[in-house]
Amino acid sequence: MRAERNDTVTVMAQMMSALGRLTSRSRMRRELAGQNVKLSPTDMWLVDRVSEFGPARMSELATWQSVDRSTMTTQVSRLEKLGLVQRAPAPEDRRAIVVSVTEAGRTLHEESRAAACTAFDSMLADWTDQERQQLTESLSRLVDSLEKHLSTKSEDHSTER
Repeated sequence: MRAERNDTVTVMAQMMSALGRLTSRSRMRRELAGQNVKLSPTDMWLVDRVSEFGPARMSELATWQSVDRSTMTTQVSRLEKLGLVQRAPAPEDRRAIVVSVTEAGRTLHEESRAAACTAFDSMLADWTDQERQQLTESLSRLVDSLEKHLSTKSEDHSTER
């Protein structure tokens, strides 16, 4: 049983490495984000997050992205200059800053989501609906597990300081 688990974990590690390598290629990034997108993956993740979940405090975004507030401030400033997000004081606490997506940011998000759907539809054209559903369920579960794992690890490190 232990040897079988190790083989599975080894293959899983290899596949995660391969996914990272393949999804970082410029052709794949263009196919998944749209031809006109010149943003970094990190910038796209932030635009996507604010588009999907609505306005968020800078501190929440920094925690979500596992960066400090100054890094998030730099990133949001860059996106704000591009007209993709905007900052405003939080209504309930004017000292806090809330980031929201602009119409241009929402359009970018929708276009990149459509491009990704088209790309995946093409890549998985020979997969059955059941295979696509299994992949979606497994990936959703993997993302949840990774989020939980990373959240727990960051909490462990913050208590050590």
